[in-house]
Amino acid sequence: MNLKRSWMGVLWFLLAPGLYAQSTDAWQELNASAREHLMRLVEIDTCAANPDEISAARYLYKQLNDAQIDWDIFIPRPGRANLMARLKGTDPTQKPLLLISHLDTANPQEGWSVPPFKATFKDGKIYGLGTTDAKNYTAAHLALFMWLAQQEQKPVRDIIFLATSGEETGSEPGLLWLGNTHWPRIAPGYALSEGGGIIKDENGTDIVFAEAATKQYMDIKITALGQEGHSSMPQENNAVYHLSQALAKLENFDPPARVTAPARRLLQAILPLQDEDGQTTLQMLLTSDNPQNRQTAAELLARDPFFKTQLKDTLTPTQVSSPADPGTIGAAASALLNVRLLPGTDPDAFFAQLQALFQEDENILLEVVERPQTPGPAPMDGTDALFASIEHTAGKLVPGAITVPGLSPASGDNEFLRKLGVITYGLGPEMDPLDSNSAHAADEFIREKDFYNQLKFMAGVVFDFAYGQDLLPLTPDEPVLTTSR
Repeated sequence: MNLKRSWMGVLWFLLAPGLYAQSTDAWQELNASAREHLMRLVEIDTCAANPDEISAARYLYKQLNDAQIDWDIFIPRPGRANLMARLKGTDPTQKPLLLISHLDTANPQEGWSVPPFKATFKDGKIYGLGTTDAKNYTAAHLALFMWLAQQEQKPVRDIIFLATSGEETGSEPGLLWLGNTHWPRIAPGYALSEGGGIIKDENGTDIVFAEAATKQYMDIKITALGQEGHSSMPQENNAVYHLSQALAKLENFDPPARVTAPARRLLQAILPLQDEDGQTTLQMLLTSDNPQNRQTAAELLARDPFFKTQLKDTLTPTQVSSPADPGTIGAAASALLNVRLLPGTDPDAFFAQLQALFQEDENILLEVVERPQTPGPAPMDGTDALFASIEHTAGKLVPGAITVPGLSPASGDNEFLRKLGVITYGLGPEMDPLDSNSAHAADEFIREKDFYNQLKFMAGVVFDFAYGQDLLPLTPDEPVLTTSR
């Protein structure tokens, strides 16, 4: 199944020279503003270990002050901050649209070749911590929000800018706290957030993947017990060996595949794009009356890393530790298992499956460190007005693309918004589900062209949904003017 990334050829609309120059200038000004915000936000250390969100919020409200835009700040405790601004619409019966992002980032990993807290522009890319998760969203939302506030035309519905706290560590000081304390002051009906993206297919039809559901986040600690002692006297009952054997067993743990509603919509959408073998496999999965045939087809698809995330509960060891010093054999060694569960999977039943793997091994203990809140929110189904605007905008900026409400392998604030009753979709830049993502990795980056097109796509959806018309002409792959730094 060919979902490889490539950009389509440039498609130009014929505009009057004066109108084209004017619209191009406006887009370039928006892009320059968003790039400047991204650069300044990257310079503020908001990594999860000790996020200086107050300084990031201060940067945001200074920009809003300069534009004479009112704002509110919500501080759950010292150092943490959530910031909101609102652009009033003309029709109070229309539910507001929320543009949401988070101020914090993951901690920088080892191996950076450029400074993580300084935006580095080179080779058509912007490097820096948070450039894809999620300071690119904050920067683009801020630039667009301030531009809209300067326009004479007012939106039909309120547009809300919201930058939240602590998303990388469970949203406890951010959206969870806001939902319990200040939600009536925010009260959106719809939201555009992070997630999703555009999957470019060099041989066929592009896919606009609007994140409509997320997998459930769960952490499990596995501990192996052994005989402690001095490392100069090797022990057969070594906790580290027990742990390595347990992890090898978990590597081979392969839960059955399951087709959720978002995965089914994605597979149905891409069915016509496949070769004969691909279509046969998908049809077997989607239409066969034989459960064994469906499972066989699902297992074939799940050999692909992306489709595995769509069809299976997954488990990944992320941390290994032992309290012993180098010269000591510790009595225990442990690992953290990060679990991502499909919508509808029972976390307790999944945990019981893991426990059953080690029921004969008294040296292995399992405990839940973080359990997802259940029941989870219902996935978006693509039948609402916001998805219609996403699809309409895709027709202008990615002509011929298929727009699909899909399942994100990751999780975050979107699931909390949906639990609060907010119709929420994630939109992102160009993505390659068959390739690695630079988020949470050393040398995190976003391509300048992708950042510009992310801004333009998001703006197009806001134009369509909140104004009912394009405030600037939308054309695909308009040239991006950049300056070296």
